[in-house]
Amino acid sequence: MQMRRSRFMTGLYLQTALVVAAAPIWCSGLTSLLFAGPATNATTATYVTTGEIDAALRQMPPTSTTYDKPIKTVDTGAYKVTIVVLRRIPSKTADSALVHDRVTEVYQILTGAGMFETGGVLVDGQPVDLTSEAAGPSVRGTIQGGEIRRMGPGDVVVIPPGVPHRFSKLEGTITYLVTRIEAPRP
Repeated sequence: MQMRRSRFMTGLYLQTALVVAAAPIWCSGLTSLLFAGPATNATTATYVTTGEIDAALRQMPPTSTTYDKPIKTVDTGAYKVTIVVLRRIPSKTADSALVHDRVTEVYQILTGAGMFETGGVLVDGQPVDLTSEAAGPSVRGTIQGGEIRRMGPGDVVVIPPGVPHRFSKLEGTITYLVTRIEAPRP
C-alpha cells in the first residue's frame, strides 16, 4: 500500500516520545519514534522506522474491515509500550465501543478521516480479552452521551484507561498509528 504524504506527515509516524512517566510529548520533524522508560530502568532506546510502519501497512489484507498489526513492544520496566498500525474500512455495522482496563492509547491519524466518539457511559458491556492486540483486558459495548469529533490526517487523541471510545462513522478507509501504554498490574 503506497501512502501519499501530506504536510502533516513530515516525520509523521513518529512525532511522539515517551519520557520518564510515559507521558506523550509531541515534537515536529522527528524521523523516528523514540521510547525511553524511567531513567533507572531504561538502558537503550527503541526506534520504529517509517520502513517498519510501511511494511506493516503492506501486510494488511485488502478486504479485512479491521486490521490491527502490532509492530514493536518495549518493556520499559514500569510500563509496556506497543506501537500498532490499524486500518478500518467502512462496514454496514457500527463499531462497538471499547474501554481498556489498564491501557492508555494515543491515536495519530495517518490517512482518511472519520467521526470519533469518546467519553460518556458504556452500556451493555461485555468483557473481551484483547491481550493479543496489546490492549489487555477490556469491555466492549455501546456509548451513551459521548462526545463526537471529526479526526483526519495528523490529528492525535489520547485515550486514558476507563474512557469509552470508537469510530462512529468513517469517511472511507482510515489508517492510524496507535501507541498503547500498559500500566503495571495492580
